[in-house]
Amino acid sequence: MESDTQNEIATVTSTEIVQLVDSFIPMSSDGHIESAEQASTLSTEKPPRKRQKKSQPQEWNANKNKEQREKGKAYLGKKKIENKWGFVEPKLDRKMKARCKCKLSLKGDTKINCDKISDEERQKIFDKFWNITWKEKKMFVKMSSICKTKERERCAGNSRRQNSVELYLTDSEGIRYRVCKTMFLNSLCVGEWVIKKWIIQDDLPKDVPKNNTKDEAKMQLRKFFDSIPKLESHYCRKNSLKLYLEPMWTSKTQLYGTYRKEFCVREKIEPLSVTTFSNMFEALNLSLYRPKKDLCDICESYKTGNVSEIDYKIHRDKKEEARNELAKDTASEHEVLTMDLQSVLLSPRSNVSSLYYKTKLIVHNFTVFDCKRNKGYCYIWNESEGKLTSNEFSTVIIEAIEKFITQNPLESNQEIIIYSDGCTYQNRNSVLSNALLNYSMEKKVTVKQKFLEKGHTQMECDSMHCVIERAIKNKKINIPADYVYIAKTACKKNPYDVQYLYHHFFKDVENTLKFHKSIRPGKRAGDPTVTNLRALKYTPDGKIVYKLRHSATHWQELPTRIKNITFIPWDTIPQLYPARFKIKKEKYQDLQALKHTMEKDYHNFYDNLPHF
Repeated sequence: MESDTQNEIATVTSTEIVQLVDSFIPMSSDGHIESAEQASTLSTEKPPRKRQKKSQPQEWNANKNKEQREKGKAYLGKKKIENKWGFVEPKLDRKMKARCKCKLSLKGDTKINCDKISDEERQKIFDKFWNITWKEKKMFVKMSSICKTKERERCAGNSRRQNSVELYLTDSEGIRYRVCKTMFLNSLCVGEWVIKKWIIQDDLPKDVPKNNTKDEAKMQLRKFFDSIPKLESHYCRKNSLKLYLEPMWTSKTQLYGTYRKEFCVREKIEPLSVTTFSNMFEALNLSLYRPKKDLCDICESYKTGNVSEIDYKIHRDKKEEARNELAKDTASEHEVLTMDLQSVLLSPRSNVSSLYYKTKLIVHNFTVFDCKRNKGYCYIWNESEGKLTSNEFSTVIIEAIEKFITQNPLESNQEIIIYSDGCTYQNRNSVLSNALLNYSMEKKVTVKQKFLEKGHTQMECDSMHCVIERAIKNKKINIPADYVYIAKTACKKNPYDVQYLYHHFFKDVENTLKFHKSIRPGKRAGDPTVTNLRALKYTPDGKIVYKLRHSATHWQELPTRIKNITFIPWDTIPQLYPARFKIKKEKYQDLQALKHTMEKDYHNFYDNLPHF
């Protein structure tokens, strides 16, 4: 196209050349050209970690040039200089050319009607043509022409002409006039290549295109991603729109290796590139499972300039206050416990490749750590025995405190202080608060519940998770109870106290203890919310007081005060579930298919799983 239109475009002025060339010089985000000194300064600084950049073809210079060219505007054409191609040759914007000077339209019996199209109508046709897309331009030209095959030879000799083309222009009233070739091309400001390529060649028969193997390979890649089991969002991050893969791969590279070495070999197809693999991974909004304490959102946003200095300082101060508070309490006479839920565990678990494409049973491990004695407690259950609601967590926490006090009786004036993250459905809710208040009144002991700052919730109990995960590595898990032995033997110096839980262990705390409907420290719009709480204290006289900052000197009472509270004995609270939970039919079938990876002694467990 460039060579066909080269003679039709005049020389551009020097000012326009400078403007065109400047548009392709790299600039900084504020519009200034980066100097060599600035570039060298930036290169010495360590850039912050960012998400993987996605390609933006609309920002590529070649595509910008193409867009300008297709709109008929000025652009830079490609030219080879010193054996290198570059966008260096300026091209002017297109303008309608002079009408034809043919005399055919002046004859009375002619079919050519160039004289009936005024310059105003030609300008309207020109404007319409260059305001539509390139694909629509092709259709416009094809609809404005009739290509006829030569019927017979009318003279001796060989002729290369095989077709005859009739060209038409339509005015604003919809009247169609046949015009000569010069009139047609000049009115649209296009070259003769339009007739040769868009009309004649498009009408010639074409070979049947071969199958697009790349599209087929992409469909196979999509099939691979669909075959990998995903975790439900509440096992990862609340209200997450992402789908998390089961924690069997630690990196995208490892996942690509599974695709290339196993899936492609089994399907007998050629693997796609890492880039294509990664792009589809992101497009499907997938993510590898990550523990919830990897990076702080606020700190990372501050590095990228999306959080103000004031907000970041407040966040940093709260983090330091929480750390100092934990250190102070640990050094005090009071008993300090830290607690958290470990990352998702799966059963069965092994290196057999068939496990990659089957859903497995979810296993939970809630850990409690005694900071004074370096003693750990584990509470393990699988998804057929219990869920992840405030009832389960309240039951486990109360039972853990009771076991701790039984093993380590409190002295007079001693308090129990528990630290956790601020996860609302797990630690910061009215169900757990009612359970802790009831326990405080029943046992005549003061309980303090304190929350670490979001994004900086690393605690002593996290070391338990690391030790257990290290012990699990390269171990074969046949049934959920196998995690009990691994957890018990994970720490050689001070073994953990491990308990395997069944559905009858959990109590219906929510429907039994109804002291406080809410623990929000405010009532009106703009008042503090539950997520602003940093500490709660439960006293034997039935009161709940709170702090919004760990550094605050005074406790405040909740706005919802209740008089004459009477505790309910913990042993009398009814159990939460009458029977085990049914798992999905698809999961049951997958687990049945995985029985061949384990000894027959374990088959009975999976055969007896309740299912739909």
